[in-house]
Amino acid sequence: MARLSQLKSRKLWTDSVPIGLAVFGVVSGVATVLGRSLRDMLDSIPKSIAVALAVMLISYLVAVVIKWWRIKDRMSRKVNRIDVTVRQGDILEVTGWRVIGFNDYFDTTDDDRVVSHSTLHGKLLKRFRDSGEIEQFQKALDNDDRSPLSAEKEVVSGRGTRYPLGCVKTYKDTKNNDWILLALTRFNEQDEARTDRASYESCLREMWKEIGRVYSGRPVFLPLLGDGMTRFDGLSASPNPNELLRCMICTLRSGGVQIKAPITILIYDNLDEINLYDLKGV
Repeated sequence: MARLSQLKSRKLWTDSVPIGLAVFGVVSGVATVLGRSLRDMLDSIPKSIAVALAVMLISYLVAVVIKWWRIKDRMSRKVNRIDVTVRQGDILEVTGWRVIGFNDYFDTTDDDRVVSHSTLHGKLLKRFRDSGEIEQFQKALDNDDRSPLSAEKEVVSGRGTRYPLGCVKTYKDTKNNDWILLALTRFNEQDEARTDRASYESCLREMWKEIGRVYSGRPVFLPLLGDGMTRFDGLSASPNPNELLRCMICTLRSGGVQIKAPITILIYDNLDEINLYDLKGV
């Protein structure tokens, strides 16, 4: 259904009109070259008009299908000369740099209160706990202050060290997988992951700079950041997947970062809510 949902794009249908007319023109041109016309093949003008309209409609639908086929399950475009692809996939199962959103304390306690088991943050911690490397992971995070943003960290009494949003830490696990851990949300006193639109956009801009600093020429994979458990202050409802994805692409474009490796944004389970065709024009 995710593939068919891409046909909902109004822009897809309107952009197909010129192509449909071009296909109809080619068909008409071929018929002319062959010395045949609808008037010659049919015995009345109304029939000729009806057939011409039918051929035009078929040509238009062919154009729609061609455009849909190219974006039915993925969208690829260049952003500041960077190859960016949006497709369905599981970020925990790909190879390359994988970005995972954490809170600003980089918590490693997956007790389903501070960090929910259902989030990527929680799933990654479970993976490290199951493999017996959670302590190694914690130590690596504590010792990684290479980000320029780490200079702005603050120690919160009774809670730990809080890092500015957009700060990243890197980790290579025992299976040689590379991870980029991003301070995406602020935790309040109730341990709720929160942000707002301005902080989210600022965080993304800092993240792209940080990725440009650490990626070492390897492909980068990101999830749909901000989707799921993140709460957005000042909004009556959380941004939908389309809005989050547009914001990720726009901040990459406006940030002016040059990353000489492909970037892939993976959508786990809600691709049918995203208008891939419209993203090509963002």
